[in-house]
Amino acid sequence: MIPFEEKPGLTPTEKAAREVLESNWDNVIRTSPGVMEDFQEKFPKACDLVSEKVRREGVEDLGNVFRPGIPDFLAFDDNGDYCFVEVKGEGDGLRHSQLKWLKDFREIRTEILFTDSNEKVTDKMDAENIEAYSFRSSDRAGEASVQDGKDGFKKVQIPETLSAIVKLEEGDSVQWRLKNRTELILDTK
Repeated sequence: MIPFEEKPGLTPTEKAAREVLESNWDNVIRTSPGVMEDFQEKFPKACDLVSEKVRREGVEDLGNVFRPGIPDFLAFDDNGDYCFVEVKGEGDGLRHSQLKWLKDFREIRTEILFTDSNEKVTDKMDAENIEAYSFRSSDRAGEASVQDGKDGFKKVQIPETLSAIVKLEEGDSVQWRLKNRTELILDTK
């Protein structure tokens, strides 16, 4: 169990985001994989209400959400309305565990807050629109592995990070078109 910190060690980016969240929500807690027990102890009624709402959104147990990749904060009010919030500073990108978490729990309310170099929140995105997220420069290009398929088709393997962002799962098919001689455009909608 990781107890709530009296004064959590937050980066300047996280402090700026927390201030915005605290102005809009009754309670804001710093999340981590082990904080669920403390959430239940410190906010039992709100925890039950948030758990109920999360179950209605298709997640069997709120405790399953508190795992690696969980967003930085859980903001909630006394009625059980909630939002998980990931915070990204200028030039910061999502890690693989965060992308996996966003994919696995896309039905629950999650936002990503972006801050600028002055640590001011400049933009907000609902996680369900993750495919619009700007890739870090290192994620913008990569190689795909091409293998022989069946019936005259080739199979293409793409990096897990990219497949998580565009919500592709094993066996999915996509529409495509040529952008130029060396680039394809995938249409996953």
